[in-house]
Amino acid sequence: MNPRASRLLLQGSLFCACAVFLAWKGRHSPLLGKVTNILRRILGLKSERSIEENDQIRDNVKIYFGSQGGTAEQFSKELSTNLRDIFKIKAEVIDLEYFKKEEISKFGVRIFIVATYGDGEPTDNACAFFKWLKSLSDDNGYFRNTLYSIMGLGSKQYKHFNKVAKKLANYLAKFKARQISENVFGDDDDNIYQDFEIWKKKFFKELVKLLHLKEDIIPVHIVAENAVELVDWTALPEVNLGIQYGEEVVAVGGAANGEAAKGEAADGAVGGAPPGENEPTILPHQTTDITGKFFFNHHRGRVISNENLLKNVNDSADDDKVNRIVIAVEKVSFKAADTFVVLAKNPRRVTSWWLKRLGLDDTDGKKRFTFVPRNVMEKPPTGSPQSSSNLNALPSSRPQDPPPVCVPFPTPCSVEDALAYYCDLTTIPRVNILKKFKCFIKDVEERKMFNHILSNKQRSTFFNICKEADMTFIEFVDIFMAKAEFELTPFLQLIPRNVPKSYTISSSPKEAEDTISLTVKKKQYPIHSLRKALKGFKSNDMLPPISEQKLRELCSRRWFKGASSFYLTEELSPNDSVKFNLKSSKFCFPPYLESTNIIMIATGTGIAPFKAFITEFKHFDQMCVQNGIAKRAKRILFFGCRKREIDFLYEREIADAEQGKHIDQVFLAFSRDQHEKVYVQDLILERKDLVWSLIQKGAYVYVCGNSNMSRDVNKTINSLPMHYKQNNKKFTKKLKKEGRYVEEMW
Repeated sequence: MNPRASRLLLQGSLFCACAVFLAWKGRHSPLLGKVTNILRRILGLKSERSIEENDQIRDNVKIYFGSQGGTAEQFSKELSTNLRDIFKIKAEVIDLEYFKKEEISKFGVRIFIVATYGDGEPTDNACAFFKWLKSLSDDNGYFRNTLYSIMGLGSKQYKHFNKVAKKLANYLAKFKARQISENVFGDDDDNIYQDFEIWKKKFFKELVKLLHLKEDIIPVHIVAENAVELVDWTALPEVNLGIQYGEEVVAVGGAANGEAAKGEAADGAVGGAPPGENEPTILPHQTTDITGKFFFNHHRGRVISNENLLKNVNDSADDDKVNRIVIAVEKVSFKAADTFVVLAKNPRRVTSWWLKRLGLDDTDGKKRFTFVPRNVMEKPPTGSPQSSSNLNALPSSRPQDPPPVCVPFPTPCSVEDALAYYCDLTTIPRVNILKKFKCFIKDVEERKMFNHILSNKQRSTFFNICKEADMTFIEFVDIFMAKAEFELTPFLQLIPRNVPKSYTISSSPKEAEDTISLTVKKKQYPIHSLRKALKGFKSNDMLPPISEQKLRELCSRRWFKGASSFYLTEELSPNDSVKFNLKSSKFCFPPYLESTNIIMIATGTGIAPFKAFITEFKHFDQMCVQNGIAKRAKRILFFGCRKREIDFLYEREIADAEQGKHIDQVFLAFSRDQHEKVYVQDLILERKDLVWSLIQKGAYVYVCGNSNMSRDVNKTINSLPMHYKQNNKKFTKKLKKEGRYVEEMW
């Protein structure tokens, strides 16, 4: 090496050494930091701080849901899957019933997906959370480290649209939490699924910025929508259980409803001796499912009678029905007009259809099975339904410490009961669930069409057509999964759960402590054929080839039949078993019943709580007479229905109550008995002096009926001050705040 080159090399080495030394000495210099950040941006590198922040955010993402029927819960789980697939974030889904304030106070992203229930109230599982929020002072520190976004679920049919989500947004803003993305308030009366997609896009866009990522990380399609390869259901993380078959279930007393035989273990519990080496491991119940809480914790009742209350009508399955159902109960306490939450079975025709599509017959439907861990596969017993090596997961040896698994519903039970009680077999599932159903589609062309209708580009149009046509899941399968080969093990774990339905109790424990009465209207009406829907699919290139015979079937006359009400009024017979729970009602009596005026307003089956009230009034008045207490209060009832000679429910009981002075006055509106329709709100205006006088004297107003009726009555009573030259535009709101205006609507 020549002297000049050696000198240059030495000078360069000294310069680099000095630069490194100076950089180390001035590593905390703001100027050096700015220069470094500029260089990092130019080179596309992340700072140590941003990497640390990213890791901290990624490790602290939690999704809280407040759900009554399960939709908010479904959305939460779908979002968790999206975050895992797109951002590699493992987000924990948490039922708000189990929130921990210590957890909330930690730094992290907190997503709230909350529904509004009833008259602008939190769902049952979110009540304690909102009570806690209300108790906090404005300067509390719980949410100072919270980055949040809110997706609300509500319906514009109701006055208090998304009140709970809006209230939560106000709380978080007041508590100085930092909002990540725009809150969206979904409308179930329109297209709440599309609202959820809109919210997700906004949230993902802001999350990209928060994590210092490039926007192109968000794929145009969240999954590979054009993939036509056969999906193996054993690879799906949701299918983590196998099933093992046991003995056949023999119906008690020959009942045709598939109730389990004597000796069946209680739901969620297994009795008897410890299982042997070759018997399945009984898995503990661990679930955040809203419906799972009911499945594993409920009471059983026995039907005493089930009779149609309508007069002068045919008593066939195609005609209207309003039934009084009397149920014997044990070891439960209830109050008049409490809420009876019942797990209705799917109609027999629906269960039978799905048994056939699962490749099972009636004998298979009676077979009992138990969920077992799917960690080791063994050949199922000969003669089991669909006994294939990839269907029934059996443990060859008992694990010493089985991992916690989310068991969807109690076993052992029969296949028929699993389908009838626990699976929603009528509603078309959400997109994220339907995509998993692709594992049943073996035909390549059918998979291509399935991908097409569920693609980002088409699915909004597709689901709008389905919703407009009131399309059922059976009809969907007939059209788009005609060649699919369904298998029981994955089907039971992928299908959405049946949601229990609520009905107001129309009896009082004063009448009988061990029986409960319900008043249930069969929800059934004719709807258009699928002709228009099929045309819509065809015009959007979403219609697969269909045979002429199937086309004629799909274009025939259709009926909408509410699964729960149809089961309760048509298929529930004396001595049948009913799974139920009880909830407190808002319809509670005022403190001083003898001196407090009561105004009751109802239409149709909204009379149910007041039928219970009548019994309470009768017993209370008898007690007052016995104790020499003078009744100073006035009780009046406004009731409306269509025709006096057909649907005047509990006519005799109401007349007896009026005659016995347990109700002072009854005002009736029969909307179809005269040329000009008359409704309860018209009667209220006619008797406005009486109503106004009673309210001014402290009356409690109880309203029960559908949302349209409730809205009209609210509007009418809210207008009363105007008739007496008072300017009070928030009259009913004031009454509600005082607890004197109580609504129960559907």
